[in-house]
Amino acid sequence: MTKHWEAELEALKGNNAKLTAALLESTANVKQWKQQLAAYQEEAERLHKRVTELECQSNQTPVIKSQKTELNQTIEELENALRDKEEEMEKLKEELENMNDIMEQKDTLTQKLEETELRSRVLEEQLAGAEQRLEENQEEQENFRKSLRTLLELLDGKIFELTELRDTLARLIEEAS
Repeated sequence: MTKHWEAELEALKGNNAKLTAALLESTANVKQWKQQLAAYQEEAERLHKRVTELECQSNQTPVIKSQKTELNQTIEELENALRDKEEEMEKLKEELENMNDIMEQKDTLTQKLEETELRSRVLEEQLAGAEQRLEENQEEQENFRKSLRTLLELLDGKIFELTELRDTLARLIEEAS
């Protein structure tokens, strides 16, 4: 189970590194887009002023009308580019939120792994203690068996002596009769 959590942690570390790199790149892109956005807004504002100036001129010649049309198209293109950049910024924000969720999951799994490792060490210590107690009990049992064998041999010797004594007494009683 620990190996599973360690593998999970390594996978999360790899994902974390990839996501961190993506976040750094996204952050750089966002800064660049903000600069472009500001430049587009300035250009759009300048073009709006220019359109207003051209409209204010008394004789609107076909050249001015053509310039106005071109400026309006440019403004429209800049506004479309601005919308595209805003949509892309929203997507990056979502990716950043997703990455934060993954980071939280990684932290949670890391904590679970540490808890599992701690429980594993405690269980290993308990197992070592139990094995030592078992070994001590087996040693005590072996010593007890040895003592019983010695006692049994001693008892057998005494029984044999008593049997010989009984047999001797029985013979003496028979001879005396």
